[in-house]
Amino acid sequence: MNALAACLCLLFGAYAWAETPADFAFGMALETSGSAALWQLELPAAVYQRVRSADLGDLRVFNAAGEAVPHAFLPRPADEKERRAPLRLPFFALRGDAATGVDGLQIHVERQRGRAVVNVREGEGAARASVLLGYLVDASVPDEALRAFRLEPARGGEDLIGRLRVEASDDLGQWRLVRREAPVVQLVAGGQRLEQLRVDFPAERAKYFRLTWAPGSARIELAGLLAEPAAGVVEPQRRWHEVAASALEEGQGQYVADLGGQFPVDRLRLTLPQANSVAAVQILSRASESDPWRQVAARSVYRLGPPGEEIVSPDLAIAPTTHRHWLVRVDPRGGGLGAGKLRFAAGWLPQRLVFAARGPGPFQLAFGSARAANSAYPVATLVPGYRHDDSGLVGELPIAEAGVGDVVTLAGDGALRPAIDWKRWLLWSSLLLGVAVLGWMALRLAREVSPARGDGSPEKAEDR
Repeated sequence: MNALAACLCLLFGAYAWAETPADFAFGMALETSGSAALWQLELPAAVYQRVRSADLGDLRVFNAAGEAVPHAFLPRPADEKERRAPLRLPFFALRGDAATGVDGLQIHVERQRGRAVVNVREGEGAARASVLLGYLVDASVPDEALRAFRLEPARGGEDLIGRLRVEASDDLGQWRLVRREAPVVQLVAGGQRLEQLRVDFPAERAKYFRLTWAPGSARIELAGLLAEPAAGVVEPQRRWHEVAASALEEGQGQYVADLGGQFPVDRLRLTLPQANSVAAVQILSRASESDPWRQVAARSVYRLGPPGEEIVSPDLAIAPTTHRHWLVRVDPRGGGLGAGKLRFAAGWLPQRLVFAARGPGPFQLAFGSARAANSAYPVATLVPGYRHDDSGLVGELPIAEAGVGDVVTLAGDGALRPAIDWKRWLLWSSLLLGVAVLGWMALRLAREVSPARGDGSPEKAEDR
């Protein structure tokens, strides 16, 4: 029984194993100057190139005493939308014959000393009239897409109900419909005001816009007009890693690329080797060389135009993946890619790590281990009062920015080799030892019992 107890003590002692920096392959010194309780840093590319776990489970922060301190990962930043301030654009009233409408007008715009001069003439045979047909908006100066107009009626206190049609043009000759009939409402009753003076439409870039009233709708005179620029998507700064893709000898038109790390990739960029090239490609990926390929995207890539004025295909957005190996299959119907190297680049949003400055400094980031399991806290557990809004990370305590030093070798490649699973071996050994002890006890008990007679009573010597 003592042997069984000793094995169980060894077993549970294995579960209480404490990690040290020597259990990890590589490390980086963290620079923390100050007395902040919480620190954050952006993980450099060297971490993704050397970790063994795609979820960064084999990453720790140690203090100078070799003790692991609590850490967490911040959520990845999302694409942010920047809303521009409204623009006050010049507009011109279009008046003419109500029967012929705005299409019967001949509009000509001249630029004089930076100002627009609009000449409006009615077509031949049109009756002279001064009916307000609509407005011409000069949007040539902003030279950007618009998404809405805000109307400022000339008579603010008057009840207005109308339906507005919005068209766009670049030459004042051909007009395209942007919004068919947008409601325009301004009602005042009992001290309450109901307004719908904003006319929205899909983002449209044009030099001119034409606003006209739908048939049977009231015509509203404007004293001013504001234009809202389209909301621009501002993408967070990504890191990029570019490699040369190698052609497969056994598969014509197939190119493989090894990123050399487990980056959280969500953007791809292909640079064709020759100018004036267009190719239809399939892009596949896999985590390791033994895994099957899975398709990530299919698209056309191009590189067109003279040097210095080339137009290249935009970056491809994909679902985030940490796959290391990539395959590009080129449709042979376009003649392939020609001579030269296909450049393959992967973009990712680096994760930010937060840790508590417990114990003495300096602190060290350690990573790369076949034995370590994920020990990161949820960020809401580590950061008191954590929330994330438009201004960024918000909490009850300020989070200082830590610097990162160069990569140093700790345990080296030895920490990356699969470790012996001592827990499993000890568990099976303890179970086998327990069975052996129970068997020995049963055998000993059987020997202590005398053989029984046929009638079930023990045999006595005086009965012989």
